[in-house]
Amino acid sequence: MAKSSSVVALVASALPTSGTQYRLTSGGTGTPAASAYLQATRALAAWARPAGHAGLVHALVHLGWCSGSGARAIVRAANSAAFKHGGVHLEVGKPAAEQVVTILTALREAGAPEEQVATVWKTFTGA
Repeated sequence: MAKSSSVVALVASALPTSGTQYRLTSGGTGTPAASAYLQATRALAAWARPAGHAGLVHALVHLGWCSGSGARAIVRAANSAAFKHGGVHLEVGKPAAEQVVTILTALREAGAPEEQVATVWKTFTGA
């Protein structure tokens, strides 16, 4: 299979517009999807630390707490490690959906493992 056909397209309109947090779109704690998301973010973090891209992964984790509607549809500052270390990559007060695409694209461009990027996208979109 050609590499281009195995790369998942990242389009903000594919994200759900419900009030469910992106990280829970495919299932809550204890589900296979939640476990896959946790493993993917850990693998991305392990890849990112020595590569100097840990802030992008922290930003991605922060975005996982956002949703497609309601108060969580807009990125807000938070008193969390994810925001503390990844906030520099986020635009507070702006819609979260576009920022999910921006962060995942930046991870891809930095050489992040595609399997983990695709798993996070699948979790966030429910696809």
